[in-house]
Amino acid sequence: MGRPRTRAAAGVTVRRVKGRPRRNSGTRRQLEQSLRLAEARLAGLVSSNVDAIISVDTEQRITHFNEGAEHIFGYSAQEAVGQRLDLLLPERYQQVHRTHVRQFAAGTRASRLMGERRAIVGQRKGGEEFPAEASISKVEVDGTTLLTVILRDVSARMRAEEVLRNSEERFRTAFEDAPIGMALVGLDGRFLNVNGSMCDIVGYPPEELLTRTVRDLTWPEDLELDVVNAQRLLDGDVRSFQREKRYLHKQGHLVSVLLTSSLVRDAQGRPLHFIAQVQDISERKQLEQALRFLAEAGPQLARFLEPRATLATVTRLAVPALADWCVVDLLDDNGQLTAVECLAASPEKSRLLHELLTTYPHDPSRQGDIVAGVLRTGRPVLLPPSPARAFEAAAEDDRHLELLRRLAPVSGLVVPLRARERVLGAIILWTSESGRHYGARDLALAEELASRAALAIDNARLHEKSAQATRLRDEVLRIVAHDLRTPLNVIALSAGTLLKRTPEQRATDTRPLESIRKAVDRANRLIQDLLDVARLDAGHLPMERGPLETGALVREAVDLHRALAEARAIQLTADVPQASPPVLADHGRVLQIFSNLLGNALKFTPEGGRISVRAVPEGRMMRFSVRDTGCGIPTEHQPHLFEAFWQARAGSKDGAGLGLAIVKGLVDAHGGRVWVESQPGVGSTFSFTLPTLPRAGQQLTHHA
Repeated sequence: MGRPRTRAAAGVTVRRVKGRPRRNSGTRRQLEQSLRLAEARLAGLVSSNVDAIISVDTEQRITHFNEGAEHIFGYSAQEAVGQRLDLLLPERYQQVHRTHVRQFAAGTRASRLMGERRAIVGQRKGGEEFPAEASISKVEVDGTTLLTVILRDVSARMRAEEVLRNSEERFRTAFEDAPIGMALVGLDGRFLNVNGSMCDIVGYPPEELLTRTVRDLTWPEDLELDVVNAQRLLDGDVRSFQREKRYLHKQGHLVSVLLTSSLVRDAQGRPLHFIAQVQDISERKQLEQALRFLAEAGPQLARFLEPRATLATVTRLAVPALADWCVVDLLDDNGQLTAVECLAASPEKSRLLHELLTTYPHDPSRQGDIVAGVLRTGRPVLLPPSPARAFEAAAEDDRHLELLRRLAPVSGLVVPLRARERVLGAIILWTSESGRHYGARDLALAEELASRAALAIDNARLHEKSAQATRLRDEVLRIVAHDLRTPLNVIALSAGTLLKRTPEQRATDTRPLESIRKAVDRANRLIQDLLDVARLDAGHLPMERGPLETGALVREAVDLHRALAEARAIQLTADVPQASPPVLADHGRVLQIFSNLLGNALKFTPEGGRISVRAVPEGRMMRFSVRDTGCGIPTEHQPHLFEAFWQARAGSKDGAGLGLAIVKGLVDAHGGRVWVESQPGVGSTFSFTLPTLPRAGQQLTHHA
């Protein structure tokens, strides 16, 4: 055997063995030709590879430098071959790299990846550093170790990865920190990812929201259109859609949102998931609703020219749009409560509210009362939610507490009715079963409603006063022309009779003089009634209120009419519970109320009949009633009984129709109310209430 010869091609070492001549020279030539062809293919592969293929000897000097290496490092093969490998490395890594290569050459491993612990950094001819991936291998040729490094420039890939990371980070930041709700939704409708704003809109924490579907949160009426739009996205009919819809908040209320949704597809066009942008437009919708509400309220309030009808319209507008129950107080020109209108969202609540206001009315003149404060200052009040213990502190008795609990007020507003720099009354709004809590926006809306209502009430009052002045003028003229003429005729006839008689006849027969006296009394009462009506209408009726013992007051009123009752064989009785609280009233005016009511009862009760006067405490009020066994009053007449100058029969000679109007005016001036219950053929009961004297240390309430 001869000594083996070696031949290197393109950095790859090939060993050829010299031996005895082959018997078949043709076969040898074929082998050599195949070898040369393989060497050419290998050389071409190495030369054209885009990666750098570098061979070094044991001294770490470059022995081969392919075109890929020339392109990556910027050196030509002529410049690089013969140079140390350090030429291709930053100076700070050269020592470490030399050590690692030396250790690898001395080791047993045939190849390994370079930079397993830290990234490989190469250095181009111009000094520019770049990241790289590299592997190193070794081969023994005739006792000589040759090392081959294959290196790839990954700077472009790393830039692309950085761009991708930055893009993903921007998306993540934009998604998570967006001021509007963002959600990724699976094709099955489940939430895949949600941001904080989305959670805030619907009230669910992220971990809970991710267990739910869009269907779970959507108001049922809005589901059908959601399904249609999702299918349009899947079918490719639209790239995105936008619509308003409603979500159910975790706390149960509706949230109006503006939804923009699109579909994300993969590279092959297959749908992956939906992406949704959700903007809470509840505030805008509430504003639009408020504007519509106020636009509709104005014409409805302007329809009526009667204050009571206007108050009823206010309550119908407020319930249920603004409140679960509403109370409207109206003051007269003297600041006394003259009318109360109430309405609740349900008939049962309306009944309870009416009972509460009837039995436990508030006094606008009381210090510490919330409504009284609003009426006095003209400033609205937003009442905080009322805890259960507040009802116990505010209740006057067990029935009062039961009514408050059944009405279950949650959040309240008290807003003044102001017109022409005057406080006409107040609107009291409460939420209950809806669970709604009032805020600044609700207060502003209530004030706008109150402003329009106050203007309508003021206009209705002016119209009513104008009509009343016209009616009063006509009725006064009628009374002067007719009712005053009757006593004047009596006086004239009686005076003529006296003139025709001798002094002796005049001395023995006083009937003409008695007729004149009665006629003068009647004319005086008529004139006094006219003056009272005029004062009540003008709001200038003098009142001197003070504490009055209820029992003594009733007995005095009955005693003043007992003689007339006995003359007609009518049984007149009084019933007042012992220890009845005193009333806060004007002594003379209360006797005037009883005089008018008892006078009517005596007038219409036949001989042998009965009249009873009762007093019963009801909350902070005392209810008085005058009941007779007279002929009763037809139902159609009862609504008009307390109107001035009204008479059941035209041309009636039973009076001028002022007595009951004066009763109503006097009761209203005291802050009470008057009503009638009557059945034709059975009798009538006239009732009125007066405020009692507040007990010392009594807790004040603001239920109405």
